[in-house]
Amino acid sequence: MKQLSKVLRLAQPTRLPRLGTRQARLLQTQAAIYTESGDPQAVVRVVERNLPDVPGSNQVLVRMLAAPVNPSDLNQIEGTYPVKGTFDKLTTSTDTIYAAVGGNEGVGEVIRVGDGVHGLQVGDWVVPQRAGQFGTWCTHTMTNANSLSAVPADWRSGLDPLDVACLKVNPCTAYRLLKDFAALNPGDYVIQNGANSGVGRAVIQLARYWGIRTVNVVRERPQLDQLHQELISLGADIVVSDKQLATDDIKQQLKSLDAPVRLGFNCVGGRATLQMTKFISAGGTLVSYGGMSRQPVTMPTSLLLFKNISACGFWMNRWYNQSFTSSRLEDEKHQMWREILGLIQQKKFVTQPLVTSNWHSQMDIGKAQEAVSGAVTWGAGSKHAFEFTQ
Repeated sequence: MKQLSKVLRLAQPTRLPRLGTRQARLLQTQAAIYTESGDPQAVVRVVERNLPDVPGSNQVLVRMLAAPVNPSDLNQIEGTYPVKGTFDKLTTSTDTIYAAVGGNEGVGEVIRVGDGVHGLQVGDWVVPQRAGQFGTWCTHTMTNANSLSAVPADWRSGLDPLDVACLKVNPCTAYRLLKDFAALNPGDYVIQNGANSGVGRAVIQLARYWGIRTVNVVRERPQLDQLHQELISLGADIVVSDKQLATDDIKQQLKSLDAPVRLGFNCVGGRATLQMTKFISAGGTLVSYGGMSRQPVTMPTSLLLFKNISACGFWMNRWYNQSFTSSRLEDEKHQMWREILGLIQQKKFVTQPLVTSNWHSQMDIGKAQEAVSGAVTWGAGSKHAFEFTQ
C-alpha cells in the first residue's frame, strides 16, 4: 500500500538557549484541546497557548517532534476509555480555560531543563511514561521530568521521529502478545484478526523475525488482493478474509497445518472472533487486546471442555503501570524498546502506513482546525499522525 502523505507540520520558534536564572517570558505555542468529552470532531479545537520559556523546579520544556492519533485517543476524548485526559488550567492567547490536550503517544525533544532535574538534558528525545499524564498533540509542552522516559541516542540513531512516536503502543503490544502467553517455538503458528491494524502488522513482522508463522484474518473488502500482497510482503504466511474463513477449503487448509496454532489474538470480538477461535489448537489461548466491533467475545463450551482453550485479556497500559513497580519488567521494557527500534534501524520492521498532517503556526486557525478534525475522526480510513518541525 502506498503510504499516504498529506503531511501536517507544526512550525515552531527556534530552540531557545539556556539562559540561567531570569524572568520567564511567554512562549506562544499551539495545541489541540478539548474542554469536555464528546465526539472528537465536535469537541477538539486548535488554540494558541502561552507557556513560560523557563521551566520550574523539576520541570522540562519539550518541543514535540511527532505524535500519532490512536483509537484509544479518540475513546479518551469521548470519555469511554479507562484512562482519562488530564484537565488543567490552560492559558490561551485570549483567556484562561480548563482543558485537556489530546493525544497520549508521541516523541519530543527536551529544549530547556529546570532546576533539580536529573537524568534528562537538552537534546534528549523523550516519550510519555504513562497515558493521560499530558497531551501530545501540541507544539510544546511543559511537564514534570519524572513523567518522561528518555530514548537513548544510539537506540534512535537514523530513525524518523514518527518511528519513535509510534513505538509504545502497537509494536509493544505485539511484542508482549508473542512473548507473554505461550512458549512459542520456531515454526509454531498464531492466528489473529485485525491483521492489517497497527498491532496486526507488528505481529506479522516480529513473528517472522522470530521464526513464528502467522494466519491473518482481515475484513472482506473490494481491494482484498492488494491487502493480501501487502501483508505477505511484511512476512505473513496465510492471509484470508473473515468471509473466506468460513469456507470449506480454508477450514481444511487450517486444519491440516503442520504445526500447532498456539495462540489467537483478537481485537474485533463478535462472531468473527468465535469463528477464528475454532482454529486454535488444543491447549491454546485466545488473547483479546481490543474490541473494535463492540460485540462480546463468546466461546462454546466444547472449546473449553474438549480442547482446553483458555481466554484472557491484555492491555498495554496495565503492563506499563506494572513495570514502574517491578525492576524485572522495567528491564524488559527497555529491552523491548531497544529491540524494536533496532529492527527498524536494520530495515527489518516498518511502522504502519500513516497519513501525516501539516500544520503551520502561521496557518489560519480555521484551516488548522479543519486539518485536525480530519485526523481525529473514526471515518478517516487510515491512521493519522502529526509531525512537528521548527
